[in-house]
Amino acid sequence: MLFIFGLANLACGVWLLRRARRFRARGVRVPGVVTGLKRSSDPDSNACYPIFRFTTSDGEEFEITSRYGESKPPQPGDRVTVLYDPDKQRNARIDTGGQDGSTMGRWVVGIGLFLITLGVLTAFEII
Repeated sequence: MLFIFGLANLACGVWLLRRARRFRARGVRVPGVVTGLKRSSDPDSNACYPIFRFTTSDGEEFEITSRYGESKPPQPGDRVTVLYDPDKQRNARIDTGGQDGSTMGRWVVGIGLFLITLGVLTAFEII
């Protein structure tokens, strides 16, 4: 059973990493600024979601709340590089590993590999 959960985590993590890589390759980079922080609604979490503003290459301005929370996010007033999808300009992220899903993907892959290892060791009664 651990092996199956491990495979599922591994597959999900690889999907997240591939999605982040595709977005980084396809996205347009523009300068932006962090305008605020939205605290997590979970009282046990110290994560904050950066709110950032940017102007697309064709002059349209957007203010977006990040989908990814961080415990040490960029602070209001910080200049950042924003990556946005040219076809869906509201689909934008701050251009860092913590904001594009690749950090989460690495964690999920690591957990998957750990569970696969435990599953194999348990199956062969090594542990």
